[in-house]
Amino acid sequence: MIDTMAVGRPAAVAAYLIRGKESALIDIGYASSAETVRKTIDASGVGSIDYLLPTHVHLDHCGACGTLAKMYEAASVRVHPKGERHLIDPGKLWEGARELFGDELMNQYGRPQPIEAKRVRVIGDGEALNLGNGVTLRSIWTPGHASHHLSYVVEETGTLFTGDAVGISSEAYPVLIPTTPPTSFNLEAAVESLERIRQLSPKTFLTPHYGVVSDVEDSIDANILSLRDWTAGVSEMLERGLSIDSITSSLTEQIGSRLPKPTELPDYLRMSIRLSVLGAVRYLKSLDHA
Repeated sequence: MIDTMAVGRPAAVAAYLIRGKESALIDIGYASSAETVRKTIDASGVGSIDYLLPTHVHLDHCGACGTLAKMYEAASVRVHPKGERHLIDPGKLWEGARELFGDELMNQYGRPQPIEAKRVRVIGDGEALNLGNGVTLRSIWTPGHASHHLSYVVEETGTLFTGDAVGISSEAYPVLIPTTPPTSFNLEAAVESLERIRQLSPKTFLTPHYGVVSDVEDSIDANILSLRDWTAGVSEMLERGLSIDSITSSLTEQIGSRLPKPTELPDYLRMSIRLSVLGAVRYLKSLDHA
């Protein structure tokens, strides 16, 4: 596990280095984290990276991909087909994120660098990457958080790299926060993805936000319940005519009240909550127009 030190904060965004005969990096972090990730990789004794594998093309997972692709010139970049164009030309991705986060935060995240088209290859559902030395990664299409989301499982051990198929929870903030961002959050797809993960009988989750989860069954159940409760709660508040800001404030207060001791939530978690509210609202309004 590599702590990418996202915008200078520990235990917010993790990347994972997998080593067989070849090496792969699953999730890459923000562009501003590229040097931190590179130094950690170098300190591990890995001389090169063979695969860069963002689980999806949100900036905390793919932002540093272009920079690291230049650092590791032999690395093949693999991504879901819907994410390919955003790695080759991240301009639209950048502008869409800027509308959500604003210029100040975007400057902290750093601008993703484009990747040569010949370096980027699509990877679909169920494809295997044999890293050698008894390490095989298999891709799993897990939409819901995003339509272009992939998780990866190590077939030999049952270790599963979840990406944002699961919510946010860490040792410092041990409350499960759903990740339901715009533009393509879909409750049914998210639940179906978790059930598909369950059918694989994974032994361990390695999550980006943040760390190792050993009790996989409980985690799956908790995530499904959390997604349903979150969406229902947002729906109920919308029906009462509450604004986005009011819904966000209410849910932020609820999450804070469930912490073991009173703690002010950091800005990055507050922003995650707001994004998840925006995504849930967009999803619910899409149902109204279906």
